[in-house]
Amino acid sequence: MAREVPRSSSTTRAGCVLLTVAAAWKLVSPITFIGARAPMSRGGATQMNGYRLDWMLEKKDGTMDLQTTDGYFLGEKGFEKSQAAQGLRYRLRPTPQEYKDGIETEGLMQQFGPVKIKFGEAFGGTANNPKLRELKKKIANEGISDPKKLAENEYWLKRYGHKRWTAPYVDQTMGTLKSGLLRGLAAWSGTDPLKEEKGVTWFEATYGKPWIEKYKDVRLEGPVPKEQVEKEWNSGKLLKK
Repeated sequence: MAREVPRSSSTTRAGCVLLTVAAAWKLVSPITFIGARAPMSRGGATQMNGYRLDWMLEKKDGTMDLQTTDGYFLGEKGFEKSQAAQGLRYRLRPTPQEYKDGIETEGLMQQFGPVKIKFGEAFGGTANNPKLRELKKKIANEGISDPKKLAENEYWLKRYGHKRWTAPYVDQTMGTLKSGLLRGLAAWSGTDPLKEEKGVTWFEATYGKPWIEKYKDVRLEGPVPKEQVEKEWNSGKLLKK
């Protein structure tokens, strides 16, 4: 007849086995137990090179891929300070100096007694300011400046009769809207027959529109004369043998 083992004795044995396994796990190194290297201390880790965000935006190597340099890191706060030092806005928000001088900050900051809150920033903002408009005008006037693209344009013009590269697009917003968030029909359609909005509540860019220059002088103003109609009609006919 089998002898019954007391329950307390089996529990004690199980506890001793667990303690023995835990002690062995603590003493045995990870290399001999699972074949992996022991984790290195944080002090011996190699420091990562910081990303050069300014190089990436300038395409210093010709691309916008990640570019780094030893011992240099530019974070978001650093980039915001860099933009402000150049007079440019970051995240569509005025710089601290613009708030101090009141440059195009109407409706963005409200004051309730001694407390100032930038309540207007929750409903609107723009990156446009005098410095950005100056930069846009410079880019528009400069056009294509890459010597390789200029040479390729000359080659294409001789071979195909047209250029390959056109001037870069320049954003047309000015940030000088005076009628709040909602604009009139003239601002949206570009037609203002009564001259009620253009130049009064909204203003067009003063640095030109590079992408529509190719359409300049391609249409005749007013009614099309009979001679022009005949010319276009005849140009579509098949040549006779």
